[in-house]
Amino acid sequence: MPWWGRYGVVLTLALLVVVFAVTTPNFLNGDNFRIVAASNSIALIIALGALLPLMVGEFDLSVGATVELSSVLVAVLASQHGWSLPTAALAGVLIGTLIGLVNGILVAVTGMSSFIATLAVGSLAAGLSLYLTDGAILFQGIPESLRTFAQGSSDTVPKLLLVAAAVAVVLWYVTERTPVGRQVASIGLNKEAAQLMGIRTRSLVVGAFVTSGLLAGLAGVLLLGRVGSASSGIGPTFLLPALAAGFLGATTIKVGRFNVVGTVIAVALVAIGLNGLQLNGAPVWVEPVFDGAVLAVAVGASRLAVLRSSR
Repeated sequence: MPWWGRYGVVLTLALLVVVFAVTTPNFLNGDNFRIVAASNSIALIIALGALLPLMVGEFDLSVGATVELSSVLVAVLASQHGWSLPTAALAGVLIGTLIGLVNGILVAVTGMSSFIATLAVGSLAAGLSLYLTDGAILFQGIPESLRTFAQGSSDTVPKLLLVAAAVAVVLWYVTERTPVGRQVASIGLNKEAAQLMGIRTRSLVVGAFVTSGLLAGLAGVLLLGRVGSASSGIGPTFLLPALAAGFLGATTIKVGRFNVVGTVIAVALVAIGLNGLQLNGAPVWVEPVFDGAVLAVAVGASRLAVLRSSR
């Protein structure tokens, strides 16, 4: 594949930066950078979590609902039951991990389709979130220390960006520099062949879902601190961007393969594109249309990339 095909997403990202820098005076403002970076750091963590099931050839459609339930659970435990922040935050991460474990067992052990299994589990998580909130927005009693961390910066760099960067580095190392990462890639390419090679496919598929749920739970805790409130019904807004980032990332750097670096670049592309449009006065309906269009283009481009690489 020519270099411009491999780095097309990177070139598009650079072009967007140049265009918006010229047409939008506030685009390169330091405050705007911090807002965009902090807001999309959570989206990056969710996308990296959703990436792992994709790498083993499965889907996790429950990530949005998991983020929502984790955020709501921490808010309820801290504000209504007096739990300390560390304990409540741990519960938020653990509920996400548990959801991931259930997904992994349903898919890897029972053989259920990941599309159906994660959609069902996500619906259950969304229902539990609605039960805990009773349809209300929870904003009283949110730990101030969580707000301070999630909304704060370290030497002008948002702390959430540092967390997201740490998650990305760890996942990159595991998937690109360890035997586990090579085994995960083998499962994604051909699960049956990986089994014949002696790779423990069930364990790795379960592990991918567990890690996905853990990161979604972590994202829910950070989202609560960033927004300062929790509510039911917000889960679906995180699902499409996460999947779009994964598929769009598979069209760059390692073409035809889901990869961490490509996903990071894809999240940056979507974030900068939306930010530039919003600064230019785009109406509110542009964001879901943009996300849907990116997902459609990403899936199509990813499929073409896989076909070309196989040839």
